[in-house]
Amino acid sequence: MTERNHFRAVFLFIFLGIFLCCQSAFSQCADRPEVFVQFDLNIPGVCDEMLFPDFWLKDVANQDQVIMTPHEIERYNRKGFAECEVLKDLRNFPAAMSGDLLRQSIEKVSARPQKKRYLQGQEVSEEYYVALESLMNLDQIKNLTQVKFGITVKRTEMRAFPTADRVFSEPDDFESDMFIETALYPAEPLAVLHESHDGKWLFAQAYNYRAWLPAADVAFTSRNELFDYLDTPNFLVVTGKGLFTGYNPKRPEISELQLDMGARIPLADRSEVSLDIDGQHPAGNYVVKLPTRGATGQLVFQIGLIARSEDVRYGYMPLTRKNIITQAFKFLGQRYGWGGMFNTRDCSAFIMDIYRSMGVMLPRNSGEQGKMAVGVMHELTKEMSLAERKAIFDRLPAGTPIYMAGHAMLYLGRFKDDYYIIHDFAGFRVPDAEGKLVRSTARCVFVTPLLEIFLSDGRKYMEGIYSAREFVLP
Repeated sequence: MTERNHFRAVFLFIFLGIFLCCQSAFSQCADRPEVFVQFDLNIPGVCDEMLFPDFWLKDVANQDQVIMTPHEIERYNRKGFAECEVLKDLRNFPAAMSGDLLRQSIEKVSARPQKKRYLQGQEVSEEYYVALESLMNLDQIKNLTQVKFGITVKRTEMRAFPTADRVFSEPDDFESDMFIETALYPAEPLAVLHESHDGKWLFAQAYNYRAWLPAADVAFTSRNELFDYLDTPNFLVVTGKGLFTGYNPKRPEISELQLDMGARIPLADRSEVSLDIDGQHPAGNYVVKLPTRGATGQLVFQIGLIARSEDVRYGYMPLTRKNIITQAFKFLGQRYGWGGMFNTRDCSAFIMDIYRSMGVMLPRNSGEQGKMAVGVMHELTKEMSLAERKAIFDRLPAGTPIYMAGHAMLYLGRFKDDYYIIHDFAGFRVPDAEGKLVRSTARCVFVTPLLEIFLSDGRKYMEGIYSAREFVLP
């Protein structure tokens, strides 16, 4: 080899080594330079690559393996109805309820708050609660109440009292309405138990919650008709974070109707499909059968359209770790909605909706999910050291929901020396330059580490977790 060729070979070898080193460095999240940085993120250990499901899935073994088959999910749901007291299978709900039991149920949901509450910046008065209690119509409850059945016709709210008033714990708060309990989506079944004095509110049982909701958002029907409709084998599931039905100038009640992740919407039968649906050809759409409220409150079905370009699926998604994590990231950046405010969701509804898109029915609140739901529990006791907690997380499958007091999260996996979650959260604390914990508002779905962000009492996030729960048949 000539001296020149030898020099070229050495140069190429060195160049290739530098190139490969650069490639390796660029592949490490923390070392990769940003092409465009619009603002500095104050969440330590998080970079842009982490904001995509593929970043976490690349290290997940058997990510496409089915965790539970559809038949096993049916068994799981039946077990939940049988063993978890907050879940109710409305197909088997009692046809009547004793007056004493109904009154106790309403009084439990609609108990006066022990702390001060504010409406439009002013403290709620004694007279305000007296008026609400009168509206609850408790003196008209009979010894035996016949249960009626209905279905939601739009996204709506279940509330602690029969009022739409936004009531807060602080005069200047606008984020956390203390009267909202949960949001319901269209085509959710209800057992209707009671009516307010003015007839504008219903006290009802959904599959995982019992509270008040607007009567105008419910259509009445028989139990048989309700579940003949809902249990059809041909249905769509909303698999994106949400969508709107097609615009319909003739039927405003089904025009641009909001449907959120996990909503199950029956498809119209072939005999019900016309090639002219209120002036539009159904080409490029799914033709769905939507519940609406008739003039006297009765259930009336309307034929509507959902574009095939929407993030929907015929039937439920397979329950796999890939699907769990992918579904979670569809909510990335969405605003936090306490109890379902702002047409979004909170931390436990975030978990609930992910699993609902795969047919798994969970309790509504974080404590109910973390402590009462059917599944395999990985307990983290208060006495555990941080090292013991890390050891549990090292064995924990990615995509497992995890819980601390009042909060639900989804575990993503370990990266370098930290453990990461995606969650819908209100805020967090990180140390400043002097080591003092400083609170930042989040109020969105985002990725955070468990060791470098802190709780209000100074503990690391990981130290506040009491359980991880795999929603599978034990």
